[in-house]
Amino acid sequence: MSVPSPSHPRRRLLRLGASLALALTALPAAQAADWPSADKPVRIVVGFPPGGGADVLARVISTGLAAEIGGNVIVENRPGAGGLLATEAVARAPADGYTLYIATPGSFTIWPSLRKLKYDASKDFAAVSLLVTMPNLLVTGAATPYDSVAGLIAAARAPGARLNYASGGVGTIGQIAAEQFNVLAGLHLSHVPYKGTAPALTDVMGGMVPITFSDPSAKSQIDGGKLKLLAVTTAKRSRLFPDTPTMAESGVAGYDVMNWYGLVAPAGTPAAVVSKLNAGLVKVMTQADVRQRLEAAGMEATSSSPRQFGELMSRERSKWAALIAKAGIQAD
Repeated sequence: MSVPSPSHPRRRLLRLGASLALALTALPAAQAADWPSADKPVRIVVGFPPGGGADVLARVISTGLAAEIGGNVIVENRPGAGGLLATEAVARAPADGYTLYIATPGSFTIWPSLRKLKYDASKDFAAVSLLVTMPNLLVTGAATPYDSVAGLIAAARAPGARLNYASGGVGTIGQIAAEQFNVLAGLHLSHVPYKGTAPALTDVMGGMVPITFSDPSAKSQIDGGKLKLLAVTTAKRSRLFPDTPTMAESGVAGYDVMNWYGLVAPAGTPAAVVSKLNAGLVKVMTQADVRQRLEAAGMEATSSSPRQFGELMSRERSKWAALIAKAGIQAD
């Protein structure tokens, strides 16, 4: 009678392990093939009210993305706390590819250095793609005497001068842009936060506050002569404002602040789903009608790999953490 070799159970375990490994390897592909379901829409969550830049972006891309992934895509607005409430909710959402989020600098690269949050911006999300970039715009009221950055700096340095700047709120890229100006130009402009860009612009146009670093939504007021555009905040001139100098060209050496929006998903979303989303967005962001509609809103369409977008956010978290510490910025 033969005696079974003690190695037989071991071989069976090895075969079982190999089978499990093959099954796990095939799982993401199967998940991507089954996603999205015809009876379950993909939600793009926006942390701001309808009509803002992030909302405009989500609605412009939703139709094209739906066509590319073969499913239904809807936009859901969940405003509150400058986008933090929606960011927290998406961080806790199922990582199944049906909840996506329009990421902005505030929630992902600025607030992490201002307050202990209910999410970890570096760990709780899977980057999908950068979608648009844009400058912030240094604007002043039409009635002010400031016609250049140099003139503004001279006025701010005059004996007894006490100039303020408006922003759309604490922790916004507009505040960061102004504090970068303070640090690099050696100024002490005081912060006047508002509950959004629109009321900040209203008071700048009315002469209540001399300047703000607005997002490109100020373009219509600039075109209408209600605001003067002094400079853009990006390192290079903006294609949307080609005749406007950069802050660096205006004498503030080293100045570079870029605004952007991108798409993320909850961490753990299957890699194959993220890849499918990314491939669809790369195509959508090259479509002429999408680029034109975003350009009308002051945004330049672009795209990136998930890795590139993740690296951008990581670099900016470090960059703004250093600025926040140096400028002594605090959450009110």
